[in-house]
Amino acid sequence: MRRFSTRLLAAFLLLIVLTTLSTSLPAYWLARRQLQAQAWRNVANAQQATHSLLEAEQMRLAGLAQLFAERPTLQQLVRSNALTELAPYLRDFQTQSDLDILVFCQDGRLLAGDVAFTAVCSTPPPGNFSLVNGQPAMLAHQPVTDALSQKPLGVTITGRWLDTAALSQLAANTGVGHTILSPTGRRFSSSLPGAGEPTFAAAGGADLSPLAALSTPQTQMTLDGNRYFVAYLPLPGTAEIVLLAEVALPVNDLIVTERQGMLALAVSTAVVVLLAGLLGSWYVRQLVSPLQKLTAAAEQISQGDLLAPIPLITVPAEINTLAAALQQSQEMMLHSLEEQSQAREWLNTLIQSIAEGVVTLDGYGRITFFSQGAEALTGWTATEAIGVMANEVFRLAAPESRRFLEVAPPAGSKRQIVIRTRQGKNSVLAVTGARLHPLQQDPAQPAARVALVLRDVTQEEALRRLRSYFLANISHEFRTPLSTLQASMELLLDEEESLSAAEMRELLKPSYLSLSSLQTLIDNLLESSSIEAGEFAIKLRPCTLHDCIRDALHIVRPLLERRRQAIAFDEPAHLPEIQADPARLTQVVVNLLTNASKYSPPGATITVELAGIDGRVRLAVSDEGPGIPPAERANLFHRFVRLDSADREQYGIGLGLYVVKTVIEAHHGRVGVADRPEGGSTFWVELPVMMQT
Repeated sequence: MRRFSTRLLAAFLLLIVLTTLSTSLPAYWLARRQLQAQAWRNVANAQQATHSLLEAEQMRLAGLAQLFAERPTLQQLVRSNALTELAPYLRDFQTQSDLDILVFCQDGRLLAGDVAFTAVCSTPPPGNFSLVNGQPAMLAHQPVTDALSQKPLGVTITGRWLDTAALSQLAANTGVGHTILSPTGRRFSSSLPGAGEPTFAAAGGADLSPLAALSTPQTQMTLDGNRYFVAYLPLPGTAEIVLLAEVALPVNDLIVTERQGMLALAVSTAVVVLLAGLLGSWYVRQLVSPLQKLTAAAEQISQGDLLAPIPLITVPAEINTLAAALQQSQEMMLHSLEEQSQAREWLNTLIQSIAEGVVTLDGYGRITFFSQGAEALTGWTATEAIGVMANEVFRLAAPESRRFLEVAPPAGSKRQIVIRTRQGKNSVLAVTGARLHPLQQDPAQPAARVALVLRDVTQEEALRRLRSYFLANISHEFRTPLSTLQASMELLLDEEESLSAAEMRELLKPSYLSLSSLQTLIDNLLESSSIEAGEFAIKLRPCTLHDCIRDALHIVRPLLERRRQAIAFDEPAHLPEIQADPARLTQVVVNLLTNASKYSPPGATITVELAGIDGRVRLAVSDEGPGIPPAERANLFHRFVRLDSADREQYGIGLGLYVVKTVIEAHHGRVGVADRPEGGSTFWVELPVMMQT
């Protein structure tokens, strides 16, 4: 309670301070801002006045240069080459005109004037403000033309040094200090007192380098303890800026005024806080006494005595309301605890009943909860898994260095992970991560509690891979014959006039073969789709298997000719008719012959045998391929199952044998595969002579 009273008194004092400062600080800030704004306006005015005074002096120098150039005496002395008389003539004019610099140049040579200005004649400065012998000066150039012949006689240059004396005179006229410096920050002359190196800061207080200060609009400078607001005025020449004029307004008085205002504000605030503290202490003592009783009751409740009595306090009214609210909260808390217990039991029952597995982990990766769904997915029981590291329960199927917790998804994301169950089977799990509560700050405790939701997607993943495999192969199966058709058609269109009938037939053979391949592929796709949709049906009528074989051979003959493969046909003298769907049986024979051609090497012989066996008609197609391993025969007649071949030109989507099996079984027949004694495989089908109804 002592802490509460201290905090309450501190809050009361803080409120008084904030109230005081909320009225005085804006006034102080506004006054300070207006004073600084006025100072910067004075700097701008001084900058403009400096520009005007320098411009007026430049005009005066230009006028004196013109006046001197137009004097007849000067022109006469130059024409007569009276150099001994020209020098005193220049000195007299310089003294009368109050000029620091007056020279006369001809063809880049100094004819009269101070010999120190020889370089000015040989290399004239580029503009009106330049460095002459390392000193800043203001110059004016005026060509001298002979009034009689109008021929150029030379150039006269007038100027004034921008030294400390000149800048002091300029400061007296503007009321601010002036400094001449280069764009690199080198200071040549100044009217400011002090000889130290100045430091610079922006208007906001950030330190600036001398070079950065030259490009900052509002810069503060400190020189030998004196503060200035400064601005910079470029002194242009004819080609480029070679010098800058620094305008510095002293603001020491302004800073002293600001500090006095801040001191007055601090003293007044302290007096108000002292008086408010005395009043607040008395009020807090009156308020804390009844709160102590409520605090004692609250401490009993916090220690587990949820039925501890709460005193009823009548005055003040606010404390009375607080006591009543605390009593009501006690009743609601007891009711909420009962509901929470029921909800926990219901939630646990719900989690245990869902098919997906739910697992929770502590910050060290130990399992803290293991639902019945997780038991079914992993083969571990909850009793065995709880308290065990997740890496031990969920072991990755892939032989790699990473472990389960390293690949587990973070909160809010999902990943598929292949694990090995306790029974040794591989299972694909879709794992979704969630964080139960934020990170804890105590390093001795687990950092967080994490929940993982597990769903078995082994069959879904197998179907997805099967679909991807199907799409990849069907695309290739369509692209190859279409490319062949396109190439043949383009060649026929381009060369039709020069091709003979035999050549056209040779070009049409690949096209016909491609169309046959497409037709077979489309037939198998349609049959597979109708089988999948449950719409597959056969139309029975009397027919012979010999006719179906003849039609199938006509369809696949281009494929056999291209691969230079022969057909060895063996059939008895007479076979009975069967009740069947001729179109479906023709498709069966086409698939068997196409399959035998693909897996037999070029130049091989494909054997077709017909025989009657115990009321059945048997058709066997034998190839000279690599044969079929016994382990792969169980899935050979399923959809999308295809054996790889060493021949890179052989492709398939694994539907042909699936259609064969479906059609034959719809006729109440049988289908199978066996090894051929000479090497290769024999696919056989058997159909009853009479359909059973």
